[in-house]
Amino acid sequence: MTQDAITWLEIDALRAAIEKGALSATQIAEHYLARIAELDPKLQAYSVVYADRARATAARLDAAQAKGEPLGPLHGVTVALKDLCDVAGEPTRAGTTALGDVPAAEDAEVVSRLEAAGAIVLGKVKMTEGAFVEHHPSVVPPVNPWNADRWTGISSSGSGVAVAAGLCTIALGTDTGGSIRYPSSACGLSGLKPTHGRVSLRGVYPLVDSLDHIGPMARSVADASVAFSVLCGHDPGDSWSLAENPMPIPLPATPSMRGKRIGYDARFCSEGIDPELFEIFQANVEVLRSLGAEIVEFEMPSFEEALGSWIFLGSAEIANAHAETYPSKKGQYGEGLAGSIELGRNISGQDVAKAWRARIAFSRRLEGCFSAGDADGQAGLDGIVVPVSVGRFPANANLGDPGSLPYGAAAMRFTSPFNLSGSPSLTLCGGFDCDGVPVGFQIVGRHCDEGGLLEIGAAYQAATEHHKARPDSV
Repeated sequence: MTQDAITWLEIDALRAAIEKGALSATQIAEHYLARIAELDPKLQAYSVVYADRARATAARLDAAQAKGEPLGPLHGVTVALKDLCDVAGEPTRAGTTALGDVPAAEDAEVVSRLEAAGAIVLGKVKMTEGAFVEHHPSVVPPVNPWNADRWTGISSSGSGVAVAAGLCTIALGTDTGGSIRYPSSACGLSGLKPTHGRVSLRGVYPLVDSLDHIGPMARSVADASVAFSVLCGHDPGDSWSLAENPMPIPLPATPSMRGKRIGYDARFCSEGIDPELFEIFQANVEVLRSLGAEIVEFEMPSFEEALGSWIFLGSAEIANAHAETYPSKKGQYGEGLAGSIELGRNISGQDVAKAWRARIAFSRRLEGCFSAGDADGQAGLDGIVVPVSVGRFPANANLGDPGSLPYGAAAMRFTSPFNLSGSPSLTLCGGFDCDGVPVGFQIVGRHCDEGGLLEIGAAYQAATEHHKARPDSV
């Protein structure tokens, strides 16, 4: 097997090669560590590489296999962690210098689940400061392997670059206003933002607890599905964890969209978006239709007031998350995150109450779109198809300063509403723009129906080739 072939193996193929003895976990770990050493000085995805930990994990996996122990679902699969996930004995920096070098006492729940399933943690990848809108001044931002002049997405920028460039098989991303979906779209990935509470946030440094989602970023829906099956489940140590949190249904051998009702609001999806991106989006709506999905024209619930509520809720919770280090270490914060904390420290309780009211109203209306039936006897929607990004942003674009960006004023219209509702969303690569940079779209689903979203995504990828493309630079 060639080195290039090892790089791009999907999880099922990788595990099959290990079972047959064609590969060992040690060979896989060494391959990716060498690739990181070769390519990451240019791409700047990793903040720290755990070479010794990765080698020790791989040796332990090989020894267990030699004893005849069963392989876990992620046996030998390499993973990169966003640097807000605790790893015992290592500092969690969350993209800032303000948190210092105090080592974490224990692994985050998601890290424990990954390693228990046989994953090899290669290290931590870079992110925007505190998972907000821009990188800390001390951080050299990751570089998009498709085009160095283009955006990597926020805030899971390192996760997106690492997976797209073949510096790991899967990575963890978090999404508070679009940060799994943006980098998945910008880097050509399959990113799953699960229902809020489906994957534990214990040991994950918060941005906005009530809006934070954590999920897998992968090159295929099949890989994202395997990773999600490991990550999801109730965690009694996490106050946000859903008590009713069953194991997801595995992808069927032959995924299908037939019988799926997918909502499409042409006005919502076309307003404020770059015409080229909308054309690519529309083409994918027709692909879904051609594969047997029923495309249902509907009207998205009014979201404008709720979108404004993100600022009030977000700022208040961001200030709370950083209460131990701000303002005592104010000088170590970048301007963007510090500004949001200041807003949160001075916001009124009345404004927060109004924001919560707007959030719940939007969430209830959106929930009704997925309900079992309506007044006309029609079944509810199985998904809603929506763009991800409104425009083609330059490298290191700052959504905190939307006036400086083309289409920036509408930057978060397709993402933040679905954090407010806690809805699951699957981002898919839907093609490439005139510069050869990936363009993603998303399917938003009903709560806890990640299985349905993943089947739609798998059926789409069985009929298309976009997710199989690789950046020329790597």
